[in-house]
Parts: sequence; structure tokens; C-alpha cells
Amino acid sequence: MARKHSWLFPLGLLLTLFGLGVGCNRDPTVRKQKFLEQGNHDFDQGKFPEAIIFYGRALQIDPRFAEAHHKLAHCYLKQGNWAPAYRELSRTVELEPQNWQAQTELGQILLAAGKGQEAKDRALLVLRSNPRYTDAQVLLSGADAALGNIKEALQEAQEAVQMAPDRSSSYLNLGTIQLRAKQNENAEASLKQAESLDPTSILPPMTLGNYYHQQKRWGDAEEEYKSAIRIAPKNSMLRATLARLYLDQGQDALAESTLTEAKQQLKDDRGAYQLLGDYYIARGETSKALEEFRSLHVEHPDDVQVFKLYVQLLLLSHKVDEAKPLLDEIVKKSPRDPEALVLKAQLQLQQVKIDESIQTLQQALKSAPDNAMGHYQLGLAYRLKGNSAQAESEFHEATVLRPNMVEAWQALAGGAIHRGDWRTLETYGEQLKTIAPRNPEGYLLHASARINQGDAAAAEADLNHLIQMAPQSALGYVKLGQLRVAQKRFDDAEKMYREGLSRDPNSLDAAQGLVDLYFRRNKPAVALRILQERIAHDPGNVGLYLLQGEALLEAKQPTEATVSFKRALELDRQNVPALILLARIESSQGEIDQAIANYRQALTAAPTNISIYLSLGTLLESKGNWQEAQTFYEKALAIQPEDALAANNLAYVMLEHGGSVNVALTLAQTARRGLPNLPNAADTLGWAYYHNAAYSVAAPLFVEALKRSPNNLTYHFHLGLTYQKLKDPARARAEFETIIGLDPKSPIAEEARRALKEVSAS
Repeated sequence: MARKHSWLFPLGLLLTLFGLGVGCNRDPTVRKQKFLEQGNHDFDQGKFPEAIIFYGRALQIDPRFAEAHHKLAHCYLKQGNWAPAYRELSRTVELEPQNWQAQTELGQILLAAGKGQEAKDRALLVLRSNPRYTDAQVLLSGADAALGNIKEALQEAQEAVQMAPDRSSSYLNLGTIQLRAKQNENAEASLKQAESLDPTSILPPMTLGNYYHQQKRWGDAEEEYKSAIRIAPKNSMLRATLARLYLDQGQDALAESTLTEAKQQLKDDRGAYQLLGDYYIARGETSKALEEFRSLHVEHPDDVQVFKLYVQLLLLSHKVDEAKPLLDEIVKKSPRDPEALVLKAQLQLQQVKIDESIQTLQQALKSAPDNAMGHYQLGLAYRLKGNSAQAESEFHEATVLRPNMVEAWQALAGGAIHRGDWRTLETYGEQLKTIAPRNPEGYLLHASARINQGDAAAAEADLNHLIQMAPQSALGYVKLGQLRVAQKRFDDAEKMYREGLSRDPNSLDAAQGLVDLYFRRNKPAVALRILQERIAHDPGNVGLYLLQGEALLEAKQPTEATVSFKRALELDRQNVPALILLARIESSQGEIDQAIANYRQALTAAPTNISIYLSLGTLLESKGNWQEAQTFYEKALAIQPEDALAANNLAYVMLEHGGSVNVALTLAQTARRGLPNLPNAADTLGWAYYHNAAYSVAAPLFVEALKRSPNNLTYHFHLGLTYQKLKDPARARAEFETIIGLDPKSPIAEEARRALKEVSAS
């Protein structure tokens, strides 16, 4: 009989096979190995975040899986995440002490972190067990070099080459140490050998290029950098290095074209497409940087960092109306983002909302206390409020958090200059020279500090270095010219200024230096002729018209100066210096309404300029509009509560027009602290004490004011009234009679006559 259902497996066999399948799927060893293989696959394709996930899953199954720890460390190393890489390597060698590769990699991290002795100990640990392990020998030589043991380091590096004469890394290490030992020829040969042994690595050509760069062997450096770019055409930092080479040669156009090419060829690489904009920022070319980031924002609307930089540049360009809606968009998306809040605070500062700005910055720093830019901006806000101590504290905090923050060091230097603290300024100059050796600011500040300490030779060394660093720039020659003027070496000063103009015909500083020099020599006609020649060469240069106007004022030609300032304003209606200087001329000529209009226009462009508020207040007072004058003084004090002139003027207005005598007294005391030698401040404080019925305190202040300004009618009148209150009619009469004798037709003489009658009647 035929068998039925012969296709069925015996039940026992089926269960056995099923059990085996389930067992394989649940076997931890199989599963962790599978995750390891998946991680290796992603690692080989450069997908490091994905590889980290798979290695992590393997370690969830077996936390003691040393190979997974080691591979995970490699992922972190590829990403430049040193702390987790160090942690995973430490765990690897803990589980596998004889994993010489992991031990050596751990030593390399220690060496990179500046822990030379620990790195050396790790290398010796490996070499004691495996004396032919080349990587450990290379590590040992690098550690000794870091520790200053150059002789030992050289010998160890040569032994590494003998161990592996066909390895590029051995020669690269030897060449690097030979450079430190000043064995330049040997180093060059070693680096070339490293390059020939591994033509696919960028390290040898970059190291050689850097060496040639330092030696100013420009052509050789350029070829090496270009070789590295051919090897790794998608590495944006190589393009930046080549651009820096061109900059150091003064070939700005080549540098710019290199970065433009990087942007075009690497369109989707942020590191590449942002290089050109960063270049403009570093050079202080804000208008070009703004247009570049405007374009980048259109091309990469999802790049938040580009968006923020674009807004930052709008704020730096004082384009508040453009910046505000964009900033609102950023803050709406991320209301607690510290960077967005810092930008918001910058906007508030430009809107003269200083207290609001401080609150916003404090909010940002509460969630991100290590935000250096936030501390820097808070320092600027405190400085605007006149709180120098808090401002300096914030600037210091910014430099602690970001030691290479040039803006913060410059702000600290500005404070030192204001205090006349030349030793501290010298320290700040040294710091800037260290962190930004290609930035002229450090050398200029250091030179200024040395000049003010009587060390002209050290200052000259700084300025000569500046000229060597940027031979095509006028700046070094201009500053050296200023030094020659201080030394009264006027002929040499003229040579320096003219040399500066030959380097940069558009240099306003060089032109101003020459003009000032000829005024010193009492040759104003020559100075004015130089400016006319400059303007003929560059008729659209606003700065030249400003210089010409100032020179004409110096030459007592206000009418001609007015023409120059008006021409400057035709070219730039928002030019604050031109508006202020024009308003001063108009004010001196009695054109008060026109002067007020120009000051108001200047205020729209410079809303935090205290001097404009004070000038407006003074002119409005002269027209009898004390209410608006008081408003401007109050706005000035809202920006800088300790501003002595604003406090003085506001106090006097309040005393003259029925304001709070207590508030006026506080303001007058502020003015007196800030202006201890100004007779006006003594008079205002005395007048405040008079209105507070403290006559015996008021009288000495009026006496002091008159010692400094003996013919001031107001001071005499105030003192006379005070003597009258003190029941001293003889002295009161003497003051009133002095007023009438000095200017019998003045309005105040009429008041003195009335007061004299009262004294006589009493």
C-alpha cells in the first residue's frame, strides 16, 4: 500500500530544527557579532553615527565586548570627539591589556592633550612587552619631544624608521622632530621620503607646505598645498590654508579667488561655502560679508548658523529694520536659544534699550553660562551704562571662556587706554599678538603702551614687524610716522606718511598724518593742497571731505569747511561726524534751528552717542525749550547713568524750572564726582544746596567756581543770593555790584539791581 502524506517531516525532527533556529536567533554571541559586523560595514563607508548605534547595541548585549569598545573608540576618533574616544579606549585596554594598538592610541590622545609624561609611560608599557611595535616607538619619540627631550626624541624617531623603513608615518614623525631640533635640511628630506612612501596621504605635503610657508618659500609651499588639495579635493580646510598663503604674500585677489573656487566646487559643504564670507569678516569688510551671507541664506535657507551670521552682520551694519523681522523669526522658532537671545540683546542695544538688553543677556547666560559672546555683549551693555567695573568683569569672563576672543581683549585694551594704564595695555597687546599674530591690533596696542612708557625702541620693533607682516598696507608706515612725530623727527615722519600713501593711495590715515604734520610746521596751505590733490584723485571718498573740512576749520575757514561737510553728506547722508561738525559750525554762526536739525539726523544714525543728546539739549535750552532739553538729558542718562555732563545739565534745568530739588541734588553730586575741576559742576552743586536751604554748604562751592572763572556773572549772582540768605548783606552787595560793573547791560545785571535794592532795604 502506498504511504500517505510522505511530504510531512517527522514531528521530532521538525521540533529539533525549529529549536535550533530559535536558539541561533537568541544566542547572545551570534547577535553581538552580527551588530559588530553591521557597525564595521557602516564604518567602512564613513557612516560613523550609524556605526556607533550598532556598536552600542553589541555592547548592550555584552558590556565586556572589547572589540566593540575599540571600534566605538575609532568612530569617536574619526568624529574628533576625544573624550568619549578616550573613555572607550580606556575600557578596551582594561578588558584587553595586551591590545597594543589601543594602548598606543590611548597614549596618542594623552599626547595631544599635552600630557607628555603619561603618553611616554603608555609607550614604554607597550614597548616593554613588544619592543618592535613601531607605533609605540613613534609615540615615545613624540612624547619625549613634547617633554623637551629633543636628543632622545631624535634617536627614538630614527629607531622607529629602522623598525619600519617602508612606513610613511615613521618618516613624517622623524621630520617633525627634526624641525623642532632646527635640523631643517634633514627634516625636509625626511618629509619628502614620507610623501613618496604614501602619495595618498595629505599629512606629508601639508607638513612640508607649512615648513616652506614659515621659511617664506612661497612657490614650494604653494605646490605642496595644491598637492594636498589634489589628494583630498573635498577638504575645505586645505583651500583655506592655501588662501592664507596668498594673504601672507599680499596676494589678496588670489586668496579671494581660491575661496570663491572652494565655494563653487563644494556647494553642499558648509565648511567650504562659508569660507569666503568668513574671510570678509576677518578682514573687516563688513559690506562684502553682508552681501555674501545674504546670498548664502538664500542658497541655504535651512542653515541656521548662516542665518544667524547674516542677522549678526545686519546688526553690525546698523540695519536694524532689516534685522528685526529675521531675528523675530529665529527667536520664534527657538525662544530659549542662547545665541538667538544674544542677537536679540544686540538689537536692543542698537535701539538704546540698554536695560532690556541686559535682562535678555542675563537670561541667555542663565541657560548658557559658558557663552563667551554673551558675556562680551553684556560687557558692552554695562559700558554703555557707564558701569566700567562690571563691563570689565564681563570682558574678562569672555576671555576666560574663549581665550582667543579678539574682540574681548580689544575691549579690555580700550579700558586700559581710557585709564592710562599702559602696563596693563602692554599685557593685552602681548596677548593679542599671541592669539592673533596676523592681526595688526596687538602690535599697535603694544607699540602704544611702550611709547607711553618711554620705550620708543620697543615700539619701533613692533611697528617694523607690522610692516614686514603686511608690506602692502599703509598702516605700519602711518604708525611709524606718528612715532617719528612724537620724537620730533618731522622729516622722517613725512617720509613714512608718503611711503604709506605709495602703498595705499586711498589711506585716510596717511593723508591725515601728512596734513597734521604740515599744520604742526605752520604750513596750512600745503596741507590743504595735499587734500585737494587726494580729492581730485578720489572724488567719491567721503573721508577725504571730512579731513578737508576739519583742516579748513583748523585754518579758521568755517565757510569753506561747511562746503566740505555738505559734500560729504551728499555722498553719505547718514555720516555722523559730518553731521556733528556741520551742526557745530551752524551753532557757532547762530543758525540754531539748522544745527538742531542736523543733530537730530545724526541721532537717528548714532542713537547711543551721548554727546549728541547733550548738544541738542544745550541748543534747545538756548531757545527756551527747556522741556525737550530735559528729555534729551534724561535719555542721555538712561544710556549712561553716571555721565557727569548730562547729570549736571539735567540738575540745573530741574532747579531752574521747579523740578525735584532732592533729585537735582543727587544729579549735581554725580556731576561733581565726575567733573571735580569744572567750575560749572561746582556752581550746579552749590545751586542745588541753595534750593535745599543748605546755604553754608553752598557758599564755598560758588567761591570755588569763581576762583576758576572769576568773571562769570551767574556764579557771582548765586553767591550774592547765598550771602543774602546767610544774613551777610555786605558780601551780598559786593557780589551784585560786581555783576553790574562787569556787564551793566546784561539781563542778569537787572536781576542784580533788584537784589541790591532788597539788600539795601533790609
